[in-house]
Amino acid sequence: MIPARGGSKRLPGKNLAPLAGRPLIAHTCLAARHSGVFSALYVNTDSPQIAAVAAEHGVPCPGLRPPELARDETPTRDAVLFLLNALAARGETYSTVVLLQPTSPLRTAEDIVEALRLFRASAPCRVVSVSPVVPRDWLGDVLPDGTWSRLPGSGLTHRLNGAVYVYRTDDLISDRFAARTVGYVMPAERGVDIDTPVDLEYAEFLLARRNGHNGAAGAATARDAPRAGGPR
Repeated sequence: MIPARGGSKRLPGKNLAPLAGRPLIAHTCLAARHSGVFSALYVNTDSPQIAAVAAEHGVPCPGLRPPELARDETPTRDAVLFLLNALAARGETYSTVVLLQPTSPLRTAEDIVEALRLFRASAPCRVVSVSPVVPRDWLGDVLPDGTWSRLPGSGLTHRLNGAVYVYRTDDLISDRFAARTVGYVMPAERGVDIDTPVDLEYAEFLLARRNGHNGAAGAATARDAPRAGGPR
């Protein structure tokens, strides 16, 4: 499931913003299709424009979600349940849900495959993708009196990057935490999360560098991606 609402405050029209010659959401659609791991693949949106672009890149929208499920404060889970319920009403049910946010366009098909493999190997769990940030002892808090207090411990810290989330459907529906959360570690350069124009410029730079090094193998294309969209 690719959750992609139409609104965005800091980067208007974010999910359709151009990135390396394609709308932002297209990069996630193509990586998802190219992974070849999904029995069904859908975009979850309130926007007819986003739905149309996703469909052009092989990912259908079963039905637009209502405006009340596309606000800034709308929990992602509520939007996910809306689509799961709509699919169940037409006879489609799934044991596992993978969320791929279009604001993480540098995740690869291989990242999707490996995150799902980790989910299966570590079950019961949920999997979240993370990227390394800095050593823990570089971080700290500034106390009310201005003192800087270093965080305890050592080793790298990691941040959620939004690229891949894997859940058991039952956990999502019942709103319960999985037995444990397992982190799928991605390199920082593939874990860019686009929220501002500067993020978009940085992603453009990283994609240009990747494609310059890898040539045609740098990204999935509509030509070489397997078809997806409904139950196989």
